[in-house]
Amino acid sequence: MSDTIRPYNEIDEYIADFSDEERQELAIAEVALDLADILYQLRQKQGLTQREAAERSGLKQQAISRLEQAASNMQLGTLQSYLNALGYSIEISFIDNRTGKTAGKTTFSLA
Repeated sequence: MSDTIRPYNEIDEYIADFSDEERQELAIAEVALDLADILYQLRQKQGLTQREAAERSGLKQQAISRLEQAASNMQLGTLQSYLNALGYSIEISFIDNRTGKTAGKTTFSLA
């Protein structure tokens, strides 16, 4: 057998070879990308530029850009400041992985 790495034709086959740690990192990255996309879509829905959203939220435009690119770990306060400026709040739900039932939830809003 050759020591060369065979190319993967399917992403599922590639991911199947991930370690548990790599799977966890992938899941975290997927959530970060989903959140960044949601933030971008919410700002677009409001018809705001990043600069306008920054002015409303008291954040810098660069911070808005980082939030929308999932390029940094988000602080809950920073995220809520941004969402508050767009007219939204955060609701966090805790889901039991075994049952799928909501074990608890909380809402965070600056308004």
